[in-house]
Amino acid sequence: MARIERAKLFTGLGYAGFIIIVVTAIAYGMIPAAQSYTWVAWIVGLLCLVAYVVGSFNTIRDYFKKRSARHGVNALILILLVLGILVFVEAISARHSARFDLTVSKRFTLSEQTSKILKNLEKPVRITAFYQEASPQAEEARGLLDQYAYASRKFSFKFVDPDRFPGEARRYKISAYGTLVLGSETREEKITQATEQELTNALLRVTRKGEKVVYLTTGHDEKSTENYGKDGYSGVKKAIEDQNYVVRDLLLMRAEEVPADASVLIIAGPKKAFFHEEISTLKRFIDQGGHLLILIDPETDTGLREFLKSCGIEVGRDVIVDKLSRLFGADYLTPIVSQYAGYHPITENFKAASFFPLARSVSAAKDLPRHVQNTELAKTGPSSWSETDLVMLKKGNASFDNKKDTMGPIPVAVVSTIQHETKEADNGYTKKAVEDAAEEPVDKQDVPRPARIVVFGDSDFACNSYLNLSGNRDLFMNTLSWLAEEEDLIAIRPKKRESQPVVLSYIQGRVIFWTSVVLLPATVMIFGIVVLRLRRIAK
Repeated sequence: MARIERAKLFTGLGYAGFIIIVVTAIAYGMIPAAQSYTWVAWIVGLLCLVAYVVGSFNTIRDYFKKRSARHGVNALILILLVLGILVFVEAISARHSARFDLTVSKRFTLSEQTSKILKNLEKPVRITAFYQEASPQAEEARGLLDQYAYASRKFSFKFVDPDRFPGEARRYKISAYGTLVLGSETREEKITQATEQELTNALLRVTRKGEKVVYLTTGHDEKSTENYGKDGYSGVKKAIEDQNYVVRDLLLMRAEEVPADASVLIIAGPKKAFFHEEISTLKRFIDQGGHLLILIDPETDTGLREFLKSCGIEVGRDVIVDKLSRLFGADYLTPIVSQYAGYHPITENFKAASFFPLARSVSAAKDLPRHVQNTELAKTGPSSWSETDLVMLKKGNASFDNKKDTMGPIPVAVVSTIQHETKEADNGYTKKAVEDAAEEPVDKQDVPRPARIVVFGDSDFACNSYLNLSGNRDLFMNTLSWLAEEEDLIAIRPKKRESQPVVLSYIQGRVIFWTSVVLLPATVMIFGIVVLRLRRIAK
């Protein structure tokens, strides 16, 4: 009797251990708050199973001596082998998987800029997303974050419900649902919108070393970043700040030098001429390897013509006319720019058309200095021309004159790269020549970095009215990224996703209704009746 009671006891412990382990596994998956305590239940369940095996060892041994048990073990081994193969295949596919976005708008494909940033991540970045569990916003954010994690193994994320884990919410000072906290080894950023634009900008902020400053000159009636009207540059300022640069104004006539922290200096549509001292300051800035962006409107004397000519850039005294622009609802003085230098980093793979309201020609000089390399970045269409008779143009009687005017394509932007060679004091030998003669190394810090200059024949294409028109914004921001020596950021910026509802005609709607609601169920029902009749006849 005691033996029977002992067997029942160990059998009960075996069942209890199995039930405890199953219940603990379910609780571990369904109740995150209990995960820190489940280890106690795991231990209890395993102890019960061990007690069952020890107490029923003879019974288990006798059972496995049976032929049916051996067949069962073989079947179990086969099942485990198949499961192992499936797990192995799943592990391989998880590390070496491929995705295909078949949507027309490429909704589930990250922009080229975001992909480049994720590809070039040097240090891990982790995101903590604070959402309520099972909320629609959480699922949408999870889909976007999953695309980021798929593009880079150094990007990871987790979701936290602030209601269930208030301690972690207090740690990050979370005050609203939908807050995402990005963290790297040195920085931490918060965003409240789970969009690609916001997420990529925050990613730049937490990974960038230091900060870059962009200066815009003032004092010559330039475009103002504080002007929120149609002619202002407030949109440009926000676009630059979204790229995580610091934007500051610079009154050049009061500054003896361009600040040393200037990554890019922008001269945007000046209407007054620069003084000789200011031009000298610009020359020193270029000689020191500065990066300069100049946007010059037609019919303005900026005093920069000779300065630009020394850099191999010629600014025309004309206005570009493009009658084809009327087909797009624009004025004929708004030329369409669709031809770009495909081999330059700014416009490589750039296919969007740009619109330049009231532009002048900007071309590369024929005789370039040896240390200057120029590229005509963008051109108007073949139907345009550069009009030099500005008096007749104002009267509305302009027409192409093959003796004075130039037929398109007309260049409207030029990129100049200037390589500087440091010379010794009293002779014409370059430092490289002296190094070759003396066979002594030269300190590379004495030679400034190459200067970069980009000149556009129009400043209005980046004003508030036109910045978001077609490819204008991307062209401006690509130029800024190249000047700031951040070529990895040159790409098409993330666009807002637009809904694409499926609109059906009346006939299409009726066809879908009758097919899915009537014909398919009726076919199944008729097939079932026929089968039933055939079975009755067979009997």
